[in-house]
Amino acid sequence: MVTGLIDSIEKEILNCNAFNKMVMKSIILAIFIILLSCTTLGYPAFAQTVDNKHQYIDIEQMVIEFDDNDAQARINYELDLFAQMYVFVLGSRNLEPTFNDMFSEFEDFRVVEIGKNHARLILSNVSRQSSEYYLHDSRNLGTNVDRLVIIYPEGTSKILENTNSTPNTFYTGK
Repeated sequence: MVTGLIDSIEKEILNCNAFNKMVMKSIILAIFIILLSCTTLGYPAFAQTVDNKHQYIDIEQMVIEFDDNDAQARINYELDLFAQMYVFVLGSRNLEPTFNDMFSEFEDFRVVEIGKNHARLILSNVSRQSSEYYLHDSRNLGTNVDRLVIIYPEGTSKILENTNSTPNTFYTGK
């Protein structure tokens, strides 16, 4: 009698474990479907054009450091929730088209690094030399930048708030 009861309890436990595994798999599948849906809903944000000012990304600070004809741009940004999920699922390298749009007025540039909330670009031939000076013509950045810091080769800097383009400027080389 006791042996039969123990066998009956063991069968129930095994049935519960199988049920728990099934419930756990269902929960994981539901979470996956929710994340996939959110990512799919967030994807159209990445398809927006420059005219919509890349609403999914907020450029908090951009530092452009001139070096003769060339420059380096360091960008700190914040992504909205859908864009964060998109980057989480597909990786931050998928933001590269966004930076290509933003820097489309620069003829020669390359994205060196893209992180969760920062990026670094090399901008080539952004200025032209005229005797001992380098002249940089204003270029549209394709989106609003909360704070733009321009660093000249001699170490001085200029800060612009709430701008969407680089300023016309000239400077001396190193």
